[in-house]
Amino acid sequence: MANIKDVAKHLGVSVSTVSRAMNNHPDVREETKLQVMEAIRALNYRPNAIARGLINKKTYTIGLMIPEISDPFFAGLANAVEETFSKQGYQVVYGNTNRDPVKEKQFLSNAIERQFDGLIITPDFLDDTFKELISGLDMPVVFLRRRTPPGISAPYVDVDHYEAATEAVKYLIELGHRQIGFIGMPESSFTGIQRLLGYRDTMWKHGLLSDDSNIVMSGGRNIDCGRRAMSKLYERNPNVTAVFAGNDLLGIGALEWLAQQKIVVPDQISVIGFDNLEYAELHWIQLTTMEQPRAEMGTKAADLLLQMISDKEMTPESELIKARLIVRQSCKALQTTLSI
Repeated sequence: MANIKDVAKHLGVSVSTVSRAMNNHPDVREETKLQVMEAIRALNYRPNAIARGLINKKTYTIGLMIPEISDPFFAGLANAVEETFSKQGYQVVYGNTNRDPVKEKQFLSNAIERQFDGLIITPDFLDDTFKELISGLDMPVVFLRRRTPPGISAPYVDVDHYEAATEAVKYLIELGHRQIGFIGMPESSFTGIQRLLGYRDTMWKHGLLSDDSNIVMSGGRNIDCGRRAMSKLYERNPNVTAVFAGNDLLGIGALEWLAQQKIVVPDQISVIGFDNLEYAELHWIQLTTMEQPRAEMGTKAADLLLQMISDKEMTPESELIKARLIVRQSCKALQTTLSI
């Protein structure tokens, strides 16, 4: 198998010239860089990652903290992150924390021990200990689908959950709905809180919410939670004509319960979700939803981290992405409409 010395001998240059060309050093002419790349391909040379890391003081590994790999939303994010880094020669190491604060802190400790070049993290528990660990890291960090806590110098990539929730509720109001229920995520969830606030503020603004005890249900994150919350919501308020679900899985759970009760969607009740998972566009689901552009979010987070790895002094601006309304077949207009 060819090595770097063989490449240098083939071109009649020094080993250091080949090394600098491989690492895109500015003092190497573009013509020389092209010749080195062609020789590498011709000789089938595979640079040793450990040796390359020693030269560049890099491990070419990125840590990606995921709260729940079984959640299809985070699986989609992870795929976009990994695709971006793979093109740049990096290996992504996953840390599936299962929303466990101990595992989150353990992941940070492992990142230090293994000398990752950078981290993209989605923590659920931003307590003081976690913040201290983040602040003490000697590597760049990007928050993904989480906002950066005060006092920490790191960018984030997220969706404007509040604005998206207001748009979802306004859409239902424009269709003429007044009795609009809400199935929320856990009360500890920042994104869930923002979506609930968007729902409440929009309902208050249009005089449609006086007592939300009967039309706001705390659900969870999965289909079963949505099913149970929909049952409770309909039991307490059978006059509800539309439901805004805090995520698509909750919305799908609501659709399933309604189908079991022979309540026809959207003729008798409309349902809108949040995420735009692949499940939402299945023929027998066709869930109207607010789309979080997972591929764009994952790619942006990876790009920000690559910038920070390249320039240690740089802290890029955070990215707040607008969600997009995806209209399918789970919502329908009532005859009486309400202007907004």
